[in-house]
Amino acid sequence: MRVVLDEGVPRQLADALRADGIDADRFRAAWKSISNGALIRAAEAAGYAVLVTNDKNIADQQSLAGRALAVVALPLNRRSAVMARVGDIADTIRRTAPGQHVAMTLNGRRCVRSLVGGLLVEEEWPSVPPFAP
Repeated sequence: MRVVLDEGVPRQLADALRADGIDADRFRAAWKSISNGALIRAAEAAGYAVLVTNDKNIADQQSLAGRALAVVALPLNRRSAVMARVGDIADTIRRTAPGQHVAMTLNGRRCVRSLVGGLLVEEEWPSVPPFAP
């Protein structure tokens, strides 16, 4: 599973995810400042299965219905807090399916949204320990 980090995600996360067995790449410079819709299309066209972002609004702005890409939204972009949760982020990435938007929250909840048969389905995966603020 190929994963790409969004522009605001600490780039050190890519190395940490690779050490955890996930094929992760840093944000591509050519994608700097493009819209969320263009970013999703570019990541999908480049063969990525998951986009890791800290943009919590991306699910409201962009439909992932019919997409081969999933989005994992982190609750913050502070490097120390993100790096302390690498294992939980990796687990979340491994659980994703195409078209899902997974929001990890500060309190450790993992809220999943997807469209199934044209209907919005919301579920929660088992929580992880809270992120340090």
